[in-house]
Amino acid sequence: MLKGYIEGYYGRLFSQENRTRVIDHMGKLNMDFYLYGPKEDPYHRVRWKEKYPLETKKTLRALVDQCKKNKISPIFSLSPGLKLSGSSSSQKKHILSKYLQAREMGFEEFAIFFDDIGHKRDKYLAESHLETIGQLKSLDFIQDSSITVCPTVYCKSFAKGEIKNNEYLNALSRGIDPLTTIMWTGDEVVSQSIPKRALKDLKDLFSNPIIIWDNYYANDYCPSRFYIGPHSGRKSLINEVKGMGINPTGLPFTDMICLSRSASDKTNQQIFEEFNIPKEFNKVLPYFTSPFKNLPSLDIKGINKILNTHEALCIQWKSELQLEWAPFLWKFYLDLQLLKKIKNNETQFNLEEWLKRRYSDPLTKTILRN
Repeated sequence: MLKGYIEGYYGRLFSQENRTRVIDHMGKLNMDFYLYGPKEDPYHRVRWKEKYPLETKKTLRALVDQCKKNKISPIFSLSPGLKLSGSSSSQKKHILSKYLQAREMGFEEFAIFFDDIGHKRDKYLAESHLETIGQLKSLDFIQDSSITVCPTVYCKSFAKGEIKNNEYLNALSRGIDPLTTIMWTGDEVVSQSIPKRALKDLKDLFSNPIIIWDNYYANDYCPSRFYIGPHSGRKSLINEVKGMGINPTGLPFTDMICLSRSASDKTNQQIFEEFNIPKEFNKVLPYFTSPFKNLPSLDIKGINKILNTHEALCIQWKSELQLEWAPFLWKFYLDLQLLKKIKNNETQFNLEEWLKRRYSDPLTKTILRN
């Protein structure tokens, strides 16, 4: 099973320096592919028809060079489906121009994303997407086996019922070349586990290779948290899919930890030592392990034990990773202090002041009214 990194999240865009750090770390882990498709690159999604300017071309060439240096396959992606507008011939011209530019920058593998768009998920949307894929395939340097497609229905929950009965997926399966790779996130956008049985219905419909787009470590949907616990619930996929790509946070050192979790068997202690994380973080780790972990209620004694790690993690610890985590940790400790006040029934606690430190004024007033 191929292992890779998907730069496909919302809210952050890597600098060249940070992308290089992550790719070098992937090289140490013997990973296989880097899929470039950040939502915050305007030329990838919102302004996809426009060619990349000179400076961005230099950055993407550097990405390609760094990947090849680490024996990693760079994959270029485009998201042309945000709006269905313009003639077919006009769109084809822009599609060909953009992928030709990517080829000139050194990319040899290509992806096309139709995720997170607001169109009705019916057979007409699938036919439109098949036409776009066909336009991409008209380039002589692109083979079916070098194309990866993320469909609009990319998880079971989006099928709104049985996968075999979904109009969009049925139409797509009838027209797509079987050598083209399909991306899938599992039963949900963020799946707690992706067992072999979860792919059966998809495989009954598609004979295509599958790459799992794994949002297990993603935090763009919960920006006040991050998760770096063990990568669980995926081991049965090893012989079932072509590959798995981790779509994490866009925080480079945090993402390196996520990659170590997914592509190696390193223990907590080994990861802590590699990234110089203080041992006190062990007491905090359960709160940053997984979006699916249920934690027991804390009493005052338990709250105080965790609060005692604040000095070590927020004041004494100095590193680039700590700078990434500092906003999350400070918020975590402030929330613990709030919890302690509530459990102590402190009458002088000012809820309005606490809310103002976290939310916008309109939302604060709405919360207080309710």
